[in-house]
Amino acid sequence: MTMKNILSWPLVGGLLTHPLSLNVLRSLVLVLFASAIYFGLTYPDEIDNPYTPAIFWSLFWPFFLVVSMVTFGPVFCTVCPHSFIGKYLNKIGPQKLMPNWLRNRWWGLGLLVVSYWVPVYVFPDFLKIPYVSAMYFLVLTAVAFVGFYLYRNMDYCRYGCPIGSVIKSYGKVSFTQLQTDSSACQTCRSFDCVKACQWNLRPYLFEKKNNMQDCTLCMDCAQACDSVEWKVTRFAKQVIEPVKQLDRMTVWVFITLLAVITMAMRFHHALGHSPLKESLPWYQIGSWLETVMPAVPMMNWVGLVALLMAVAMTFTSTLGGLWLASRVSKIDFWTLFETAGLAFGALMLVGALSHIGSFFFLHYAPDLVNAYYWLMDSDSVMKPLASHRDGWIHLFNLFNFLAVIISATVLYRKVGQLKLSGTAFWQTYALSGLVIWVYLGLVILTLWARF
Repeated sequence: MTMKNILSWPLVGGLLTHPLSLNVLRSLVLVLFASAIYFGLTYPDEIDNPYTPAIFWSLFWPFFLVVSMVTFGPVFCTVCPHSFIGKYLNKIGPQKLMPNWLRNRWWGLGLLVVSYWVPVYVFPDFLKIPYVSAMYFLVLTAVAFVGFYLYRNMDYCRYGCPIGSVIKSYGKVSFTQLQTDSSACQTCRSFDCVKACQWNLRPYLFEKKNNMQDCTLCMDCAQACDSVEWKVTRFAKQVIEPVKQLDRMTVWVFITLLAVITMAMRFHHALGHSPLKESLPWYQIGSWLETVMPAVPMMNWVGLVALLMAVAMTFTSTLGGLWLASRVSKIDFWTLFETAGLAFGALMLVGALSHIGSFFFLHYAPDLVNAYYWLMDSDSVMKPLASHRDGWIHLFNLFNFLAVIISATVLYRKVGQLKLSGTAFWQTYALSGLVIWVYLGLVILTLWARF
């Protein structure tokens, strides 16, 4: 095996391909997750409990999810506390077929948007309360365990998990892909990798289709067959190269989270904390609503309007640009949607590194260290490692430009796969990438407003 195969790395490979060692790692993550819930219920006030918010919002969200997806793909699913217990519940449950009305990936994605991202803007301080954070994840855990117990083939991961569709989609924008040794597969008659997969997937087809489908990197196939490889590939290979069995939902995930995370954050936080603040339409409308609407505790009308405007602008520029491009190119809209739409993934995922990088020094690092001090009953306090006045902290804004460069490059490749040339190619490229140029304009506007 070559060094491109992560499973051949001495420490990592041994950890992931041995059930006992991998389950020990999963158990540690489970303990961390469960302890955050326990302390949130035991110490419900933010002033008494820095531990629960730090674990959920300064560790799990930025690093276990975003940073892991942009590097190793859906690796968080490998150690996910829900699927760890869910695999055993799935085996002892009644193995029911999930009803058709539940077999829709919009359930999981919608739950994420409605239960988390809407409150982030509308009730920004609500989820920071330790008791609320603990109850939020406790309810999600209960729902997950019921789903795992009742339905076969780990269908809860496919359709019900709030981050299932997110990880599956954004996992394509990474440096890794699960594959098999094609030479060994040619003579294989046992299909151990398929038999070991509780998701009923066929790992030996992943490379051929350039699509890992619903793979959660649970490593059951790797433990069953030595020919399974987890390879380091070119970045975003699964969206750059042609994809067989196109997945329309992946593009919807890209567009939806681009709207509610990247664009809404750009509106409400980046521009909302700039000198342009009082001239922004969402700020003006939100401020007016605060004066005429009944008072709702903890509600932020400006955040709500910023979210709605960001969603409207993102979907209009994305779908409108693709529709205009389809008219110019004479290519079916949904064909263009499924092909060119894969270019939009990097805008959210790589662009989010700008926020995570700066917040590591401003909030995440001190939050996590102070959570440790609190757990150890120490009076020590760690101060932020930087402030907004430090010039170097703004270097993380370069990730926003990197996100644009990557998305524009992927779009160039995807439009090229449609066999267009000349004027038709460049018109299709410019129009289908309208949301990319809008995003770039917002980044430049934010920097101009601040500096």
